[in-house]
Amino acid sequence: MPRPLPPPGPERDRAIAAQPRYGFRCALPIDALVDQWLGSDEAKRARRLARVAGAMAGVLDARTRRQVRPVRFATGTLTIEVANSVLLGELRQHHEHALIDALARAGTGVTRLAWRVAARRT
Repeated sequence: MPRPLPPPGPERDRAIAAQPRYGFRCALPIDALVDQWLGSDEAKRARRLARVAGAMAGVLDARTRRQVRPVRFATGTLTIEVANSVLLGELRQHHEHALIDALARAGTGVTRLAWRVAARRT
């Protein structure tokens, strides 16, 4: 006969954790997991980031896109990390307005761009 569990507290938690488990703890159908993820904030951020990437592809050429990476999006401000300061200056001077227009047309909610130079990896 199994021992009765102690009252709620750390001893009870240890006793429950020590019990052998046979099988899955909580098996869920895959469609329930996918539906749960699709409604999550992470999925919304992924879709928004996909729209950002598409809008940037319409403005920047492939060579420039390899050196540019969107790193943060909060309260309407998209932070873009650029490989070097020369490219950062060029993008700010010649492409910033076109990027903001393309991002607005894509429905991303971006109203402002923040730029930063990427830290060098050694």
